[in-house]
Amino acid sequence: MARSRATDIDALVRAAAAAFEARGYRNTTIDDIADASGVSRPTVYKYTRSKQELLNRMVDAVCDDLLEDLDAVVHGPGTAPERVRHLVRLHVRSATELRSFYAILFSEQVELSDQAKQRFHAFSHQQSVDLRGLLDECAALASAAPRGLDTQIAANLVLSMLTTLYRWYDPDGPVGREALERQILLVLEGVLPPAADRADEAAAAGATG
Repeated sequence: MARSRATDIDALVRAAAAAFEARGYRNTTIDDIADASGVSRPTVYKYTRSKQELLNRMVDAVCDDLLEDLDAVVHGPGTAPERVRHLVRLHVRSATELRSFYAILFSEQVELSDQAKQRFHAFSHQQSVDLRGLLDECAALASAAPRGLDTQIAANLVLSMLTTLYRWYDPDGPVGREALERQILLVLEGVLPPAADRADEAAAAGATG
């Protein structure tokens, strides 16, 4: 089957991700990226100055994909448990749709530019702060959380689980995204009170799927 040609920078970044994932960042050349994208080496350089710039753009893709939606959930309406559930769904969507970007960023962080590293670390830190805040709200509800729960540890554990789905979850496999979301939420039921209205929860899942 003929390889599709990259016709814009986003397509070139996706092609570079496939090459990085197959060969490793350091072993991938511009010629490899050109081959993966179905364009010539000079065409690659029309879009980008270097393969590191393409790697940095993967940080932007992950952050930009989530930033606005997560902020709207964290600071939006709904109870804390409802917002945590919504946050989980957003992370699952991003981690499955951008699976190769996550795989590369977590394995090749040392290769990022200083600016990209700073953005990625600041973004990750803010997600931990925001989720901890929501878990603190959940814990304040009557019988919502186990006694002695450390919400900072819980937030980091949950985010680690969500951002490393690329290691084992196959979006094209037998477990669909909605089923995966349900399993993750079942794991979190120990710190989340039951949803007040399961019909509303199902509707929210459909709205974010």
